[in-house]
Amino acid sequence: MGIDSTDRGATPVVGNVLLVAVVIVIGIVLVTLSFSFLEGTGAPSAEASFEYEQTPVGLQMTATAIGTDVTVQLNDRTVATVAAGDAGKSVIVPTAPGDRITVVSQDGEKSVLVDREIDDRDEIGDFIADYTFEAGSGNTLFDRSGNGNDGGLHGDPDWLDSSLAFDGSGDYVEVDQFNTPVDRVEEFTVAVTYRTNDGSAKQELVEHKSNQDNWLLELKPCDNSQVPDNRCEGNDEYVPVFSVDQAGGTQDEQIFGGGEQSGTRQTLVGTFNGTGHTLYVDGARASSGEYEGDSSMGELNVGKDVEFDGDYLDGEVYEIRLYYTAFDDQQVRVLTDAMG
Repeated sequence: MGIDSTDRGATPVVGNVLLVAVVIVIGIVLVTLSFSFLEGTGAPSAEASFEYEQTPVGLQMTATAIGTDVTVQLNDRTVATVAAGDAGKSVIVPTAPGDRITVVSQDGEKSVLVDREIDDRDEIGDFIADYTFEAGSGNTLFDRSGNGNDGGLHGDPDWLDSSLAFDGSGDYVEVDQFNTPVDRVEEFTVAVTYRTNDGSAKQELVEHKSNQDNWLLELKPCDNSQVPDNRCEGNDEYVPVFSVDQAGGTQDEQIFGGGEQSGTRQTLVGTFNGTGHTLYVDGARASSGEYEGDSSMGELNVGKDVEFDGDYLDGEVYEIRLYYTAFDDQQVRVLTDAMG
């Protein structure tokens, strides 16, 4: 019997086709399983990378790649946001030694994309002094800036969890002399977060005195002649004041802020740029004044007038920062957010 060569030739072709079909089916199954596995493990799609640069205010972070909306946090407090695709955007973070920067995605995963501890002098701003009052003890207020500008406690102020409490009659902190390489500065910024128990008394928050030069943040009777929009209701209203005097001035350089005082936690920032000074209350510009010159740096008091025993603070201080540079509006807002 003869053999049909056509039938013989068809058998391997059919086998190859079936083999390819099986491979395709297996490939589809594997791909499906792969996608299911990735979906099940929640493979992250977010990305964020930054370049870092020191500035007088703190660490500047510039996004080099940003694949999702993120929040930038300093010690768990949000200080900035960066949107997806905003590569090249920079934010200033007012860093101090021991701070921690985290960048967290704003999606449902809340992934931590950056976790960076600040432990190098090259990663902080132009700090002169930084007092946080957190979980302190004893008779010394330690300066976190690294400059050794520690203060001594007088009276019997009480250390609380995150503040130092003053009783309004004899409690204060004294820094005898700043350990800094300069005697005079043309710019500075001082910030204090505080709460007073008594909004109807003149009280010193922080005051500097060196020779005849003087600057301070305090609470005192409101003066309509120096407050915009005649906000003062009378001399029984006490409001924040930022004053800069040179060589024993008459304190005509005072500028006033507003806000509810008694029982209210506030952050005041006073900044001086060599030709003028500005007071901010909780990050908002309150008032500005013209004053030209420089200032020497020396003794500093917290909670008491430098020149006499009086104007004691009745309340709490949470943090004080001093820089030898002037801040603009945006930098003040970031600083205020960081100080809470």
